Amino acid sequence: MNPVTTSVVICTYTELRWEDLVASVASVRGQSTPTDQLVVVVDHNPELLQRARQEFDGVDVVASTGPRGLSGARNTAIAVATGEIVVFLDDDATADPHWLERLAAPFTDPRVLGVGGTAVPVWESAEPAWWPGEFDWVVGCSYIGLPGERAAVRNLMGCNMSMRSTALETVGGFDTGLGRTAAGAAGCEETEWCIRAAKRFPDGVFLYEPDAIVHHRVPAERATWSYFRTRTHAEGLSKARVARTAGPSRALSTERSYVSRTLPAGVLRHLASGLRLDFSGPAKAGAIVAGLSFTTAGFLQGRFAGSRGAEEELPAVPSVLPLVFDLQDPAEELESLDPGAAHRSALCLVTSGGNPLTKLRIELAGEETLTPELVRHRLAADTHLAGAAEPRPEGPATAAPAAAIPATVVIATRNRPGQLVECLGSVLAGTEAPQRIIVVDNAPSDNQTAELMALRTAQDPRLVYVREDRPGLAHAHNAALPHIDTDIVAFTDDDVLVDRRWLERLGRVFAEDAQAVCVTGMIAPRELETLPQQWVEGNETYDKGLHRRVFDPSHKDGEHPLLPYASGACGSGANMAFRVRYLHDAGGFETALGTGTVAMGGDDLAAFYDVLNSGHRLVYEPAAIVLHPHHREYAALRRQVYGYGAGLGAHLTRCLLRDPRMVLVLALNAASLQARAARVLRPPAVAGLPPWPKDLVREHRRGLLSGPGRYVLSRYRISRAAREAGSR
Repeated sequence: MNPVTTSVVICTYTELRWEDLVASVASVRGQSTPTDQLVVVVDHNPELLQRARQEFDGVDVVASTGPRGLSGARNTAIAVATGEIVVFLDDDATADPHWLERLAAPFTDPRVLGVGGTAVPVWESAEPAWWPGEFDWVVGCSYIGLPGERAAVRNLMGCNMSMRSTALETVGGFDTGLGRTAAGAAGCEETEWCIRAAKRFPDGVFLYEPDAIVHHRVPAERATWSYFRTRTHAEGLSKARVARTAGPSRALSTERSYVSRTLPAGVLRHLASGLRLDFSGPAKAGAIVAGLSFTTAGFLQGRFAGSRGAEEELPAVPSVLPLVFDLQDPAEELESLDPGAAHRSALCLVTSGGNPLTKLRIELAGEETLTPELVRHRLAADTHLAGAAEPRPEGPATAAPAAAIPATVVIATRNRPGQLVECLGSVLAGTEAPQRIIVVDNAPSDNQTAELMALRTAQDPRLVYVREDRPGLAHAHNAALPHIDTDIVAFTDDDVLVDRRWLERLGRVFAEDAQAVCVTGMIAPRELETLPQQWVEGNETYDKGLHRRVFDPSHKDGEHPLLPYASGACGSGANMAFRVRYLHDAGGFETALGTGTVAMGGDDLAAFYDVLNSGHRLVYEPAAIVLHPHHREYAALRRQVYGYGAGLGAHLTRCLLRDPRMVLVLALNAASLQARAARVLRPPAVAGLPPWPKDLVREHRRGLLSGPGRYVLSRYRISRAAREAGSR
């Protein structure tokens, strides 16, 4: 038996790794000394959760209750682990039979806080000839420079590590601002935790035990120069954050030795092998230099960003639980809530029969927990909601709602299969079933989405997979058009969850209003855990209101005199639908704009502008709701704000080139323009939150000023590509 009790934890997030997960679980069950508890944590994937619970007998299969990402999943595991030692194994790694025994043995020394072992790479394809062993950490494996025998180290490696449970309880869990996600390559959460633990336990020690071996699969898409570059840059960014929180001396102590000794020795060794006619040697030496350069660039970028409003300098705010609470079915949203959750307040989007009524902030007191009864009690204080739970007419006064029009749903995605699965699940669970769902894989860097959709399309004939290698959201949306055979098409993003009434309510507007060619909907938050998320929601970045609005160029809109140019008032691209006939007549979406292009955005603004400028009607229907994951991190919000500014500037440049009269319209409505600019560039203060940072104002302005040049460059690139294609 082990000298201590153990809980082995495997975190997983995608069904694409199912066979790896099965092998990983089997390797734990085959240990020479069995574990006392095996925990599988599924990171926000209900279908995978159900499958794992059905397949793995004797395994504690739990859903992650934290934010998406590896750190949130690990923290969930820590909360349910019962062993004295918590051991972490990746879902694409298998353990040698004596692995657990060798990891657990050093814990007989009470000073030992954690033990890590060797991760041997198992390359799905051949190991690239240029890949240096000094950078095997890029693929989560042990690298040249680690000790050859048991020794003390600063930190452990995530795919093969163990920690004393008392240390985890005392120090706290992993930083959810670090760690990998389905969409990101960041890391260093183990490093940050070990540094925190060392501060709390000055006499404690972390050990590297090279004889505790796991075999870590490296998929073919990670054996590429693109991944090498992305991962090393992301490591630099993560190191910068750790350096800001823990101090450079602790955060970079191991890295100094690695950079000053291991890497120079590696360069010399590989160059020497080149003299012996091993032609891969110089390539490996070059990769070491490049990898160090990419990592350094990421570190400097992170440090520079940190000096201009880093996230750790932001004041802490209590997390808020966002809810969509329907008065006619109050238990539906609350059934899945964890009574032990840490949220002490909730932001409720109150609806009645799916129609938004108000937003209500609920603060819990004492031992209160969020229940339908509590919400009803708080709502009772709002006299204007009296009787709102009763069904009421919707739209035009008709005896019954108009019949829904068959619709297609288009989801553009790139390298986010885990989030795509969730989005698909929410669309398929709606009250109105789409006739077809088209997933457009836009310029992917790997085959994960293609493999996922190959399985899904075989199971459900409504699903269609389309690959579009030209980057850009507009290219992706246009690529779907030839595959649509319905009169209506709805577009959403791969990282949202759609409300069960979403497609029904979009389609109902089209059925009731024959003049409407575009319908947009409400975007509500999926989570409000961090200050950046609460800033976005409080400043109504996505919120277009609780009431239906009709934008019709045949009627002067006194509320929006800057239309059609200020088309952001009409909605957002993550929640929009069109009559297909109109899109074909309009020639699709503007390909010089959008995420993935040099313009960085503005494709939805251009689409709404085109609708209104061509004399058609656009309707905003708040009852068509999607839940959007606002950025958790300040750095990500900063990049988004810059991108929104760039997209807006590019869109306005397009408007000016197409319609020079815009200058006159803006001049005649100077007061409205000034008020709009002030609202966008300097969002008003939000009660209970710090002011919107000046740093974000600067970033938005920088992006806005870059917009004209970005649009011209984007148009030039499209023209050049067309000429090159025509000359072939």
